[in-house]
Amino acid sequence: MTSTTSVLSRAARAAASSLTLSAALLGAAAPAQADIVVDCLGGSVTVDQSIERVTITGTCVDVVVSGSNSVVTMPAAASLTVTGANTEVTATGHLGTVALGGGNSTVEAPSAGDVTVSEANDSATFAGTVGRVELLAGNTHLRADRTDEVLIRTANASLKATRASKVSVRGANNAVRLTRLPRLAVVGPNNLAVVTKGTTIVTVKGANNRIRVHKRA
Repeated sequence: MTSTTSVLSRAARAAASSLTLSAALLGAAAPAQADIVVDCLGGSVTVDQSIERVTITGTCVDVVVSGSNSVVTMPAAASLTVTGANTEVTATGHLGTVALGGGNSTVEAPSAGDVTVSEANDSATFAGTVGRVELLAGNTHLRADRTDEVLIRTANASLKATRASKVSVRGANNAVRLTRLPRLAVVGPNNLAVVTKGTTIVTVKGANNRIRVHKRA
């Protein structure tokens, strides 16, 4: 006759083994980000790792980030191209040009040359000055201190800056907020533009646009 205690003991061991296996499977389903260091060695580099924390060092020319779901820290570079989705890139120095097209990705840097944002839900932030800016996909965002000419050719994009030389909006439901802006052109409906200081030359075509400038030329 088998004792009740023995049967219960075997059942407890089986349950514990099942819980251990389940925990292992859950752990395997969510891999942790690892640390990787990549040296530019005075040239160009491509970061194609996904689900990683990547630190780029050295003197860089062209940097391409094609991996997804990664966090990348880098120095200054002549150019930065981001094609990986859900990626965060932080630069500690000036970026010559920026092409951001990963989708749900972000770039942050002190300053940059020309900047193009071409995939939905991407955003770029610069503490200083950037060159020409193009926002070409829905729900894209750019923030900077100063910019050169800005083209917004999409819907639901936003621009925030202290000053730009000119802003052209072609689309719907976009938002532009600046302290000073000499020239503003809007083509499309339901756009918002706010300029709090200075004089602005304004041309508008489209319904339900809200244009609030300090003074119209």
